[in-house]
Amino acid sequence: MEFDEVVRRRRMVRNYTDDPVDGEVLDRILDRAQRAPSAGFSQGVSFVVITGEERRAEIARLGHEEEYLADGFDPWISRAPVHVVICVSMDAYLERYREEDKGGPDSRTANEEGWPIPYWWVDAGASMMLLLLAVVDEGLAAGFLGSHNLGELSTLLDIPDHVAPIGVVTIGHAADDRRSGSLARGRRSDAIHREHWESPAGD
Repeated sequence: MEFDEVVRRRRMVRNYTDDPVDGEVLDRILDRAQRAPSAGFSQGVSFVVITGEERRAEIARLGHEEEYLADGFDPWISRAPVHVVICVSMDAYLERYREEDKGGPDSRTANEEGWPIPYWWVDAGASMMLLLLAVVDEGLAAGFLGSHNLGELSTLLDIPDHVAPIGVVTIGHAADDRRSGSLARGRRSDAIHREHWESPAGD
């Protein structure tokens, strides 16, 4: 599939068929997701992959799936055959930037306060986007479940305290779904600026 088509096809899908995801396909998707940028090559982003039905049902409960059902959506969380929890460790970045080639233990970025932008979150977002695009490239569909009960999610999956989950990507074969009403807002026409803020690209 051409890259332009992958990008245009990518959307958050909230319903899946009962068909499983091939293991080799899933491995390729995860390999591509690991190729996102990483500040200092800290490699602080991790993935927890869940395919077991009982654990997926528990994640759906933590994600308030019953509220989606009440709003007319399908049981897209529990129905998705694969869940991927994207996680990131700030400590991995701080430890990396305490190494001598990054300034040593006394460098500005050796502590959280020295990072005006917490790039571990940036890297996690980049990994998630690669994951979403890789899913589309394999002819599959994905959705994202955000910050619902992340503490309980960590407990359920035995995620260590120094690692933070950012959310769950559901993966499967797309079924007919109800699209988000937010799409009615359309795309902004003023998102790109040339040379300076007061010069929109369309001018």
